[in-house]
Amino acid sequence: MKRDIQLLIFNSFIGNPTGFKLILKQLGWMKGLNIVLKMQLNMLLRNPFHPLNRVSELLTWKERLSQKQILPAFALYDALISKGYSEKESVAMVETVVIGVAKKFLKFTVPVISPKILHATTQEQKTKFFTKIVNRFPNTFGALKVENGEAYHFTVNTCLFASYCKKLNYNNLANIFCKADKAYFDNHQPLINFSRTQTLAGQEESCDFKFDLIAKG
Repeated sequence: MKRDIQLLIFNSFIGNPTGFKLILKQLGWMKGLNIVLKMQLNMLLRNPFHPLNRVSELLTWKERLSQKQILPAFALYDALISKGYSEKESVAMVETVVIGVAKKFLKFTVPVISPKILHATTQEQKTKFFTKIVNRFPNTFGALKVENGEAYHFTVNTCLFASYCKKLNYNNLANIFCKADKAYFDNHQPLINFSRTQTLAGQEESCDFKFDLIAKG
């Protein structure tokens, strides 16, 4: 429930306004408003999760939050396609909006590592910090391992975003969510070098997140 409230607050005051502005910036007021209205109708009347959830057991909190987070991307893509935009144009628009909103969501929920944390804490405290970071990704299931005290590997065996894209035939959107992770860490975590050599969205067996601490001063 706490995470649902947090997501509601973010969407109401940051996420939805950010997405709205990005759509209007790309398409202009008239076309943008038209797409936003169609997008809202899609989420209300053509929610692709409704038939999927009817045949599923009670959703876990991770499934519930992941569906809430990814639904606007599906609805936006469908709205653009229905209005005559090409697949390439639609994917590019969804990517712009998803990355813009995701960067703000992660900034809203993920703690930033500071020089004080980097230099003054024990190994156990650093591990707890990175555990807190990876736990802020409700779409993932995986294991965190430490390498030499300065690198943290998070191997994701299941990504609900990639899984839902595949199940609901939005495979062309799956890689966008991976790009959003990279954009956030590159722009908002200056003491962490984030890298990844493979992803579930890219049809690999896992996502191999790696967080290298960057010594400063």
